[in-house]
Amino acid sequence: MDCNAGTENFSARVRHTLDDLAAIRQTLLGISDSPANPHVAPDQVLDLELAGELKSVVDALRLLLWAYVNALSTKSGRAPAEVLSWYKMQLAVEMLRSVGGQAAPAKEGCISDFERMVSNAMSAAAKAPISLRPQ
Repeated sequence: MDCNAGTENFSARVRHTLDDLAAIRQTLLGISDSPANPHVAPDQVLDLELAGELKSVVDALRLLLWAYVNALSTKSGRAPAEVLSWYKMQLAVEMLRSVGGQAAPAKEGCISDFERMVSNAMSAAAKAPISLRPQ
């Protein structure tokens, strides 16, 4: 197996895991939105021990990923603080998207225009030389 095939296989596994984690998140959100819902199948309920194990694995992976991001940011010439700032902006955008479905209906195209504007601003900020970025 060559290195490129190994990287592609790993990337595919990560993508599959991301899909699985998104499904787990949606299931848990669905359960938490209606705790007394009798329509929730028993196999969808996560017991305390398994929930704790999942949390431990996710926490350990989160710490490992931060170390990995720091190492990559150093190699790319970007400061870890820049990467953290970009990540926080991504989280803010994601929170706005999730709240968007719960808020009063917006005008057609408003949300997508805002998302496009934020995305363009983040892309421009990421491409700007470090010396030109606000401190």
